[in-house]
Parts: sequence; structure tokens; C-alpha cells
Amino acid sequence: MLPGVMIDFLARASVAVASTRDAHLVPHIHFLSGWSVEDDRETVLCLVAAGFVPNLMGPLEDNGQLAMTAEKIGPHETYQFKGRYVGSRPPCAADVALVEACRERFVVDVQRAYGDRFTREMLRRKYGEPALAVRFRVHEVYVQTPGPAAGRRLLPREE
Repeated sequence: MLPGVMIDFLARASVAVASTRDAHLVPHIHFLSGWSVEDDRETVLCLVAAGFVPNLMGPLEDNGQLAMTAEKIGPHETYQFKGRYVGSRPPCAADVALVEACRERFVVDVQRAYGDRFTREMLRRKYGEPALAVRFRVHEVYVQTPGPAAGRRLLPREE
């Protein structure tokens, strides 16, 4: 079960990508349009932007491994969530609010960090509309924030 601090982090993260690898160990990156933790506190829903769906289902069906890296732009607070694929579906109407909330956090955090280098509309376009909703059960969480703790496993706790 994800602790509340990780659930809170995902609710304020600005940007996220999912990663898979195929049978030949070739990595594939899939930019996300949205994400949330499900009620069981173990499963994460990832909304994958249309251009990043190719090379997604093959690896998931082959080995079931998925990693999601999420960052809070500004402080660069970053964590990687590793787990197993549990299912997918087309995006539904309820996902629209989730995408909009993630998009808005991205716009606000980038503008806070970089000023008016980027217009609001330019930043909003960076978040593609989702084409697929993928669910995975988290088994491990790692610190990826730059600094001395980077790479340290948080869950399950290291001995």
C-alpha cells in the first residue's frame, strides 16, 4: 500500500512518464496526460498520450513490467514507481477532469519556474489528449530527486 506522502506527491506532481522494455530489453518512454492513485492505494492509473501508445501494449503483455517516474517541477522532487501491469481501457469521461488537473499543475509549475518564457497556451498543448488508460500495481518506490538519496528504495524499505 502506498503511504499517504506518496499519494499526496502524485496529486501535486507536474509531469510524468511511463517506461517499459520489450523482449529485446529496448526501453520505451510513454508521456502521460494524467495519473492518479486508485482507492486500493496500490494501483496507479496512467493516461497515455496518443503519440506514446505504440510500443506500449507489446511489452506489457510480454513481461508486465511498468515504471512511472513523476516530478514536481521547481524543486525537482522526483520518484519512480515500479510495478506490474493489471489492465487497460479506453479513456472515459471521468478522465477528462484528471487530465485537466495534471495539465494545470504543469502550466503553473513551469511558469513559476521559468517565468513568461512559455505562454500558457503553449504549455497546455504539451499535454496530449489520452488515448489509453493503463493500470499498474506498485511494488517498489525509489527516490529520483537529484542529491545524495537518489536511487534509494523507499518501498519496500531498504534494510
